[in-house]
Amino acid sequence: MEMNMQLSRTDKGQDEIFNLGHTLRPRFRQILFSVGGGISFGELCHKLPNCSELENMVNDLLQNGFIQALRH
Repeated sequence: MEMNMQLSRTDKGQDEIFNLGHTLRPRFRQILFSVGGGISFGELCHKLPNCSELENMVNDLLQNGFIQALRH
C-alpha cells in the first residue's frame, strides 16, 4: 500500500463510530476512528506504530466499505 494514499471514512464508517454499530473488533474500530475525515496511510502508520497487521486491516476496512481511498 502506498504511504501517501489518502484514506477517509465512508458513511458506513461514520455510522459504525457514531451510532455504536459494534460490528467491528476493537482494533478495527481504533483504525476507523484514527482515519477520521482523512489521513494518509503513512500518517496512520505513524499514529499506530505497534499495529503489525495494519495494512491487512486497512484493506479489510476498504473492502467492507468502512473507509475509502480518496482520489486526487
